[in-house]
Amino acid sequence: MRLTYCANVHPAEDLAAWFRVHEEHAVPIAAAVRAGGREFGLGAWWNATIARQLAADPAARAGLAEWLDRHDLDVWTLNAFPYGGFHDAAVKTRVYTPHWADPWRVAYTIDVATVVTLLHAARGRGPAVVPISTLPLGFREDSQRRAMAVNLRVVACRLANLRDEHGVHCVLALEPEPNCMLETAAATADFLEQEVFDVAGPLEERLRDHLGVCVDLCHLAVVGEDPVAAWRSLRQREITVPKVQVSSCLELRDPATSLDRLLAFDEPRYLHQTGGDAGRLRALDLADVAARRAEFERCRTIRTHFHLPVFWDAEGPLGSTRRQLRAFLAEMADTDPAEAPLLEVETYTWSVLDEDWRPDRDLVAGILRELDDVAAVLSTSKPGPAEGS
Repeated sequence: MRLTYCANVHPAEDLAAWFRVHEEHAVPIAAAVRAGGREFGLGAWWNATIARQLAADPAARAGLAEWLDRHDLDVWTLNAFPYGGFHDAAVKTRVYTPHWADPWRVAYTIDVATVVTLLHAARGRGPAVVPISTLPLGFREDSQRRAMAVNLRVVACRLANLRDEHGVHCVLALEPEPNCMLETAAATADFLEQEVFDVAGPLEERLRDHLGVCVDLCHLAVVGEDPVAAWRSLRQREITVPKVQVSSCLELRDPATSLDRLLAFDEPRYLHQTGGDAGRLRALDLADVAARRAEFERCRTIRTHFHLPVFWDAEGPLGSTRRQLRAFLAEMADTDPAEAPLLEVETYTWSVLDEDWRPDRDLVAGILRELDDVAAVLSTSKPGPAEGS
């Protein structure tokens, strides 16, 4: 089972910065993972500027191929959700722009898919399937769904053509998230079936081959969707799940007495959507929770979209959804590896965790600890040999 981490944790606004941060972080992480006997490939993030340069400039692409060869690395998956500026001082809802009705979103996604396809084809290596995660259409606004469906079809057909030409199979995976147009795996499957795949003949098969769902465990926890049930339902509906983002969120178990401990995580860069009692009470950000304090103090539990290191949990009122994460990994351990998704640890919030709270101040050590923890859970969750075998 392929296991990596999402490099959107690294600020890289141009190609030179991308090489620099990956030399500093991804290369030693790869070496340590391999020393432990596991394979490693990149969970890359290229912003729109980098993706355009690589798509348009063969020399830049050749430089990237040389760098990958030198470090014996492949690009296993890509995050094409943040278009750019993901490490700006204030990101918040800007991370959802441009949305899927915007031609800039289409162009960016095709650039990303083109680059990874040409890289794998030129090097004669790479994974059988390359998942590319993307935003769940857009933020709240629901008026352009038809245009968004059309654009997704356009991109899927382009991915199919790239596969026909170069033999590299990319799958674009919509990633449901709280307060977006598609908040749950179930709603995402409904959208794909009813508004994208609703065509007859060979086109439907091509669309299904190149469009699917990226399951983010933190996101599902906030809205109260059980990830194991969601995974099983998607498989039953024959919706492709090429990637799962292994993540956990903040969980407050005693809001009546401890709400201030949760509110201490409010910070200006990222959006922290919050759900009380399995998502029945909702707030866009922690500042909204503070403004509606009396409502949230009446909840039994509160979960907040704040990705925490996946190895962390704590007894008492404030912890994480690690228990739910472990249950999902147990499901993965019992899944045929040929049918299992790529697993990508996505903790992009290290930079906004308070220094005194941060479990590992060394980012390389922290990410390695996350990867080792997930690998250990998968290993211990695998069923043993049958009696007498």
